[in-house]
Amino acid sequence: MGVVGIDRRQFLVAAGGSLGLGVLSACGSSSSSIASPAASKRPPISAEPGTLSILEWAGYEAAGTKAQTYGLLAGTDYTKKYGASGITYAYIVNDDEALAKATSGGPFDIMHPCHENIPDYVKRGLVQPWDTSLLPSLKQLNPYLLRATKYRGKQYHIPWDWGYGSLLYRTDKIAPTDAAGWELAWNKNYSGKVSLWNGASTNFEIAALKLGYPNMDVLTPTQLESAKQALITQKPLNKLYWGSEYSQEQPNFKSGEVWVTYCWQDSLVSMTKAGLKCAFLQPSQGRLSWICGFMLGANTKNYYHAHAYVESYINHAAAAQMTNLFYYGNSNATVTAADIKNKTLVAALELGNPRAVTTAPNHLQSWTPNRAALELAWQEVQAA
Repeated sequence: MGVVGIDRRQFLVAAGGSLGLGVLSACGSSSSSIASPAASKRPPISAEPGTLSILEWAGYEAAGTKAQTYGLLAGTDYTKKYGASGITYAYIVNDDEALAKATSGGPFDIMHPCHENIPDYVKRGLVQPWDTSLLPSLKQLNPYLLRATKYRGKQYHIPWDWGYGSLLYRTDKIAPTDAAGWELAWNKNYSGKVSLWNGASTNFEIAALKLGYPNMDVLTPTQLESAKQALITQKPLNKLYWGSEYSQEQPNFKSGEVWVTYCWQDSLVSMTKAGLKCAFLQPSQGRLSWICGFMLGANTKNYYHAHAYVESYINHAAAAQMTNLFYYGNSNATVTAADIKNKTLVAALELGNPRAVTTAPNHLQSWTPNRAALELAWQEVQAA
């Protein structure tokens, strides 16, 4: 793909098979379709430039663009109607980088961050609410996810993909008694065989849970310092902080260079398909969960094009196909078990539960009010 640093959005077609993570039993939507007051003052779509600049994860490009090489269906309706030549992508590899690029780069018409950073995008003036009346498929989306991604009563974020984060470990290398919680990443018996992600917020969440701080995203200064020291203690055991799921995390695990790695559930499927004996840890402290989706640029000149683009992603067919290709949950509640090919993982990961991402023992990654202090602490961990 020519993109360095591919993370959890990287398609795993080479793994073969499929895993359904989009089943949500809720139906209908609690989100009202209220048009933006300014919508009527905007020029019609025919008068817009039609050149979309999108901040995106590699692998999620629209079907029909040269950048999309994995067979994703999402975006097809848009590119068939408006063409693909006007779409350009800037890429991100983690949520911290996404916010930094959105702030210093662009401007972007559409961004694809995860929901924990919604307040930061709004407060920095980077985004505006969606006009939900322009998204016909919004009524099909899981109402819980829609509520979870509102901010100050407005739909700034349209949820699309969701999933879990935990430690994937080799069951033939790791003693069962050691695979109990996040402390596995601190076990000196596996020094040099552990690999955490190069994501500041995520690593502090892991350290917080390991230390017994369940309110992992709202740490006191003392707790933040303790988490920093815990990560500094862990660092010598860490093979590397991986930045690319597809070219680092999975190959290192598959080759045996790493026995314990932070990842998302797609790596479990891929490594199992590769014949490795492995398991996705259910930590005693709870695993991480996330919701990602689309945000609308505050100053976009392609207001109606942006809505059409997102509609081409959230509709039933596009959402179901993303799940079967990519192994992540989707927000469209009309996607049922009948649409998903692999039934075992649907049940194992409680995907019939519309609130699965926050049902105990899962911890939904949320906004960090002391982000500046956390980012500084992460720099100190890296420099240690």
